[in-house]
Amino acid sequence: MTKDTLRILVDWKCNLKCPYCCNEQEHSRSQFRETALKSIDFSLYSNVCISGGEPLMFLDRIGQVVSRILNNQLIILYSNGILMTNEIAQYLDNLGIHAVNIGLHYPKSFKNIIRNVTKCTEGTKLSVRFHVWENYKSMNLEQEFPNAHFKYWQMDECDRDNEERVVLTA
Repeated sequence: MTKDTLRILVDWKCNLKCPYCCNEQEHSRSQFRETALKSIDFSLYSNVCISGGEPLMFLDRIGQVVSRILNNQLIILYSNGILMTNEIAQYLDNLGIHAVNIGLHYPKSFKNIIRNVTKCTEGTKLSVRFHVWENYKSMNLEQEFPNAHFKYWQMDECDRDNEERVVLTA
């Protein structure tokens, strides 16, 4: 399969410690090769996913990555959403990021994160989708948040054949 997507981890560090995090699994971690940003040939990919750890902890690195991306590429940022503010949402929009996928990890925080991210991204061009573990589908989040978009995922769904995976070196 052609690798049309580049997944860039700006750093392994995160503000959460989710027990099922793909990045904490050796199988998944070993699929990322360390590389310097300047050595990436972005022209090889139609999609660029910026991830982490938690990328919102590293706004300067997000900016550095996006400055190298070509105009015709889809840019998606993956975050847990906890650090999202109006200013950060506007910054991401101004950079040219197209979409933000928010991973919801702890059920007690789901509704607060959905409300906050939705509020913070209003007035931007950012497309927002909330990723929820399928075990929480019974929470019926769509009923309480009919304008939000949700994707339910299954455990061990981290592998993607179409992705080249890199983690930035300092």
